[in-house]
Order: sequence, then C-alpha cells, then structure tokens
Amino acid sequence: MAAIITLTTDFGLKDEYVGVMKGVILSRFPGAVLVDLTHNIDKQDMKQAAYVIHSAVPYFPPGTVHIIVVDPWVGSNRQIILLRAGGQFFLAPDNGILSLLLEPRGEIDCFAVDCPGLYLKPVSNTFHGRDIFAPVAASLASGTPPGELGRRLDPDAIARLDLPRVEVDRAQNCIRGEVVRVDHFGNLVSNIHRQVVVEMVGEARMLSMMVEISGQKIDRVEDAYSAVPRKSLLAIFGSRGYLEVALNQANAAEQLDAACGTKIRVLPGGPILSLYRKEV
Repeated sequence: MAAIITLTTDFGLKDEYVGVMKGVILSRFPGAVLVDLTHNIDKQDMKQAAYVIHSAVPYFPPGTVHIIVVDPWVGSNRQIILLRAGGQFFLAPDNGILSLLLEPRGEIDCFAVDCPGLYLKPVSNTFHGRDIFAPVAASLASGTPPGELGRRLDPDAIARLDLPRVEVDRAQNCIRGEVVRVDHFGNLVSNIHRQVVVEMVGEARMLSMMVEISGQKIDRVEDAYSAVPRKSLLAIFGSRGYLEVALNQANAAEQLDAACGTKIRVLPGGPILSLYRKEV
C-alpha cells in the first residue's frame, strides 16, 4: 500500500508554502501520496484545526501520516510531537491541536520530535512546516520507526485545548452545546453529536427534537438540506455526525449573525412548537 501523508494548515493557497512542503516531502520520499485536507483553517485557530483533523481521521487507512501545522508559537521553545493513535501518525506542534485524538484514551504512543539530522539546514524560525515537519513526515512514511525520531512522552504531558463541552441536562430534558466551526457554506457546525441526542431521547424521537440558536427555534431536525424551502432555516446532522444549523442555499452564519462560540440547545419537540416559531 502506498504511504499517505496528509497536510492541514492555516497557510492558504496564495503563497508557495504548501507547494514547498510537498516538494520537500517528495524530494525525500518520491513514493508518498499527498492529500490536502485543508489549508484554509482560520489563521492560528487551533480549535478549528483540532475538530478538522478529528473528523477526517476515520476515513484514512492505518499507517497514514498526518501533518498539522497551525503554529502560533513557531520558532519558540514549544516542542513538536509525534502521536501514534488508532494505527495512524500525527505530527503537530504541542499546542493542543491533538486534544480530541487523546480522548477517549486508546492505544497511544507519544514522542518529542528531536532528530536534527533529518531537518533542512538551516532551520528557519518561521517555517518549521518546510524545515522540520515535511522531512520528518517523509522519513516516517518511508519506514523510520517513531522511536528513532525522539524520546517517548507521557500522553498526560501533552498540551490540551480548553474545548467546549456538551452538557446533557436530564432535569431540564435538554442538551446544551455551541458552534465550533463555520464551514465554507456558512453552516454552523456544533459540538453536539448525533449519538448524544440518540442516547437521551432514542432513535425514533431524534428528528422530532427542537433546536434553539440565536433567538431562533427550529421545529425539528431534517434529514436533507432540501427538506425545507430555499433560504429557510433548518437543523441537520451533517456528514461528520454533528448537529448543524443551515440556511438552505444561503449562509446561516451571516443570517443569524452567529459564529464559533454561539450557544445552541436541543429541546423536546411537540405541540407547543407553534408558540416559538419565528421567520428568519
């Protein structure tokens, strides 16, 4: 099987940075298969990067090497870590980006990357993606054992982000969460997973739940964007399994003036819904 290396950055595509990283990887390991997850992470948004990489992991085979470079403290004394989890490898700055991959705890190995012999020379203090991440990923994908890239770390010593938690309030019979990502279409992606709703109300009632966000109450959860008229508000479980609020063929984030951090609630549906309906 070909060795896959994915790249996730906040570099954008205006400059040569992404292409140069690929050039370094292919110079060291021409057999690599390179996959761009995204280079449009919001600038220095580590939380967004954490959710993106966590959502993508299930769709890659064992042995995949993931490079995640969203690195506000590049050039400082922050360490670079290599995580092995679920049979895949993750190279990232130790700034919390890998938080979601550390929970729930499975079989995990962590290493502090320290292998100057592999780095490009001289190492720039502003472009570790080119000079460290790319050559180390190429070496790892070509078969270098992780233990040769640095000393082993205790997983509990790795930095973690303060990520928003979902609150299941059984007394009030509701679930509270928040928007954690706004996608390219303006859909508001929450941290409330489908399984959390199923566990509270059961599969049969899942779609009859009401969703509240930015003063709007949505009567039910739909199973397709096209289930409502154009420019109508809807709630839906997206392809990642998380609850989204969308505006059919329009931008929900702009319409609701909502963003990451906007609160969202899931409540029981029923005949009282007519009291809460509002036009968007």
